[in-house]
Amino acid sequence: MAAIKKSEVVRHVLQKLIDISSRKTTEGHAVSTMHDLIKKLEEKYDFLKHIEIKDTSFLELDDSVTVMSEINVVKLNAVGEALSDIIRTMNYALGKDAGHFFIKELRNNIEESYNPIIQNMGLDFSLMQLEHEVNELEKNIKK
Repeated sequence: MAAIKKSEVVRHVLQKLIDISSRKTTEGHAVSTMHDLIKKLEEKYDFLKHIEIKDTSFLELDDSVTVMSEINVVKLNAVGEALSDIIRTMNYALGKDAGHFFIKELRNNIEESYNPIIQNMGLDFSLMQLEHEVNELEKNIKK
């Protein structure tokens, strides 16, 4: 079996983020939010310029996400760090619309074959979910 490329993992994770977000808001809002945050994070992660996010509502395309092969030469941990920032920022940007278990839902929707490379990237969805829950608890306690 051929090794899964980083570009495939990034495309899969971002597409799942959009799919999950679309069920909680609208596809247009989810795509727009993802597009905006990718552009914003390009300042920190230059390689994100190789990702294109399109609203496919009125197009005959299935996927909103295109990831160029240039991502495959980026260090694994850098891609993982960028994905982590994207997931956290998307969760924050959607606010209450994301739902309490947004990251857990993402983890459950990732195809099993992607999990080894995701773990090698340093992404731990369970830890991210726990951190989110602790942050929410802290906010509620401060109120």
